[in-house]
Amino acid sequence: MRWQSIVIAGAAAAVIAVIVSVIVVVVAEPVYRASTDVSIRPRIADLGASEAASRLIRNYAVWVDSEDYAMRLSPEVRGGLSDADIVHRVRTNGDSDRLLVTIQAEDEDADRAAAVVNGLAEALVAEIATPARLNDPEKGLEIAVIDAARAPGAPTWPRGEVVIPVAAIVGALVGAAVAWLIAPGIAPARNEGGA
Repeated sequence: MRWQSIVIAGAAAAVIAVIVSVIVVVVAEPVYRASTDVSIRPRIADLGASEAASRLIRNYAVWVDSEDYAMRLSPEVRGGLSDADIVHRVRTNGDSDRLLVTIQAEDEDADRAAAVVNGLAEALVAEIATPARLNDPEKGLEIAVIDAARAPGAPTWPRGEVVIPVAAIVGALVGAAVAWLIAPGIAPARNEGGA
């Protein structure tokens, strides 16, 4: 009797959790993530040039995620977003080992996410690619966008293939635990005969 109650409670909680997660997946507004990398490499690999490129990457990773860079985007690229909205949706990372600045944007509109990322990458390349940095044979840099961001086909949130099974498992565990701990009348009977 006790195990039946635990199984029933776990199954009921799992079904409820799955129903709630399906509602969340259907109702929640999807969020799409677009990303691109900008490569900033010294033309001649020496220690000083590599250190300078690493500092440049760290600095630009911070600056790209600012309203100053957001202001550089055209109205077509920003798609109605304010500078503050763009900063809120964009994340940058400077990888000084691989000499890359990674720019990511999350948005409800997949095309706008890709457009914002590509616009910021173009603004970064335009700022760094000065004639002095490009044409210097010894201290020059090679600057390029690795792959332009494309509009993602699937959202990063909510992802039904992840949310629904996790909800079922967690629901079943919580339901079974509750039944085990507090459900009345399912405690095992004690043998008080003493034999």
